[in-house]
Amino acid sequence: MADSVAPQAVVPIEAVLLVMAMLIASGRLIPRLLQRQYPTVSDSFLIASIVNAIALFITDVMTYKLGGMAEEDPSAPAPSDAHIVALKKVQFAGSYFYDTGIYLPKLAILALYFRLIPHTMPWLRRALYAVTISTACAMVTTCFLDTFWCGRQVSLNWSSEEGTCNTFESKEVFRIDWSTNVMTDLLICMLPFPLLHRLQLNRRQIWGLFATFSLGAVTISVSIVRFATIEVIHAWTNVFVLSMAEMAVAIMVVSLPSMRSFLRRGGMFSYRKTLGSSNTGYSHQTPMAGSNHFKPLSSNRGKHSARVHTEEDSGSEVELNTMGRKDVIYETLRISVQFSNSRDEEAEHPGKTT
Repeated sequence: MADSVAPQAVVPIEAVLLVMAMLIASGRLIPRLLQRQYPTVSDSFLIASIVNAIALFITDVMTYKLGGMAEEDPSAPAPSDAHIVALKKVQFAGSYFYDTGIYLPKLAILALYFRLIPHTMPWLRRALYAVTISTACAMVTTCFLDTFWCGRQVSLNWSSEEGTCNTFESKEVFRIDWSTNVMTDLLICMLPFPLLHRLQLNRRQIWGLFATFSLGAVTISVSIVRFATIEVIHAWTNVFVLSMAEMAVAIMVVSLPSMRSFLRRGGMFSYRKTLGSSNTGYSHQTPMAGSNHFKPLSSNRGKHSARVHTEEDSGSEVELNTMGRKDVIYETLRISVQFSNSRDEEAEHPGKTT
C-alpha cells in the first residue's frame, strides 16, 4: 500500500528507535553502576525490557529476511514448507516479545511508584497494589492466550497447512491483548495524579511533575495508532515499526523520570538545600546535582573541624514521603561527616595559622 513503510526501511527505523531507547535508559542505569550500587527492582525490570526489545528487533530482522514483510506476488514461486514453518516460528516468537514483553516497562514504573508513594497515604498504596496485581495478571493472561489460543497443541501455530489456527494472525487475540494493554496503561498513568493537589509546590514544579507523570500518555497514543493501523489502515509494515516504537517509548518513559542528574542541570530539578543543627552551629549547602565534594566546617567553639561529604543517589529514589505531613517531597542524601581535633592539627602543623 502507498501508506505503508517500505519493507527495506523497517529494520533501519526500528534500529534507530531501539538505540534511542537504550541511550536514554543508559542515562539512568550507568550512573548507578559507576557508583557501584545494586540495581533496584525497577532497574531490573528496565534491563529486562531492553533485552526484550532487542529480542523483538531480532525477530523482526529475521521476519524481513524470510520475506514476511514483502507484499504477496502472485507470479512468485510458492515458498517451501520449511520456509513457511521457519517464518511462522519467528512470528510466533515475536508475538511473545511484544504482547507479553510490553508489560515489563509497566512493572518497572510500578516498582518506581512503590518508592514514590508514601505509606502514609494508605488508600493510594492500596490502589498501587491493585494496579500492580492487575498488570501482573494481564501479563500472565496474555502469555497464556498467545500460547494456547489454538489449543494445547502449540505447534499448530507454525503448521504449513493452509487455514490452520495461528495466534499471530488472529484478530481476536490482537483485540484482547490490545484491550488489556491499554487498560493497564491508563491505570498506571492515572495512579500518581492524586498526589499533585496535595503538594505545596509552585506552579513550575507542579507542571514539571504533571509532565513527568503524563509521559505514559505517549505510550497510549502509540498503541492507539497501532490499533488503527491494523484494524483500519491495513498497512502491515507500519505495524512492525509501531510495535517497536511502542516498546522503545515505554522504555524511555520509564527512564526519563529517573535521569535526575541530567534533568536537574536543565534547571527544573536543580536545587539548593541547607542542612543545619541548632546545637552545634554546623551548616552547609549541598552542591548542585551530580557533584561530590568535601566542604570544611568549623564549630562555634573553635575546638573541632569537620568535613561533610555528600553523595548523590543516581537512581530513582526521589521519594514522596510525609515526614509527619502528606504534602512533602523530600530527597535523601548520604552524608558522611569526619571530625578532627583542631589542637591535634595545630600540633602537626605548628607554623600554620587559621
